[in-house]
Amino acid sequence: MIRVHKSDTVPESLSRTKAYDGEDVKIQLYADQLDKCYICERVRDTDTHIEHCVSRNANGELVQKWDNLFLSCSYCNLKKLNHFNNILNPAECNIEDEIQQEVTYSGGQITFVFTPVVVSDAHDETVRLLSLIHNGKDGVRKIREQKFLNCVMSSINSFNKSVFKYLQDPTSDNEDEVRGHLTIDKEFLGLKYWIVKNNPALYNKFATDIVWNRKPKKLTFEVSFFG
Repeated sequence: MIRVHKSDTVPESLSRTKAYDGEDVKIQLYADQLDKCYICERVRDTDTHIEHCVSRNANGELVQKWDNLFLSCSYCNLKKLNHFNNILNPAECNIEDEIQQEVTYSGGQITFVFTPVVVSDAHDETVRLLSLIHNGKDGVRKIREQKFLNCVMSSINSFNKSVFKYLQDPTSDNEDEVRGHLTIDKEFLGLKYWIVKNNPALYNKFATDIVWNRKPKKLTFEVSFFG
């Protein structure tokens, strides 16, 4: 989980209608988040929901608040529901710096470990949500959690392969290959950033590639929703 770019321009439907999920909202969220779920960072073209960081049940006044609306995949949406209303707002802080995000391997078991660097109730609750999503309830993965794990590890293993190749042979081509895994449109950057941070040789070379310097994707078309 990392910081999410939020456009300064508030979609017009949020002030002109009572809906929070107008087409202009969806278009802007897809653009701002580069088609990625704001929690797990998977690219989701169609399997998405408009998610409230603070749920509608917890605070009805935030239902149409632009800074409270994010693009979420159905997997994360169902995990979060109305149970996590005090998580960090990814439009307001660099979560990738404030929560350490790691993959550990022990006895053939893969576990994702999330450790708050900053101490607060919001950081602790965000850690609990991320652990539930990545490790399953009480660390037990059923079929959906296993498929999610396979998706994450496919990307992380590919990154680690490129990292190993670079460390063995730090050519410009191998450097570019690692850097290609770290561009803002890629998945699971929170985990990849901490792989870099935890290795001095990698951090010395790629520190500037894991700084939150996102540029919003420009919309390629304009849609008029109101005459």
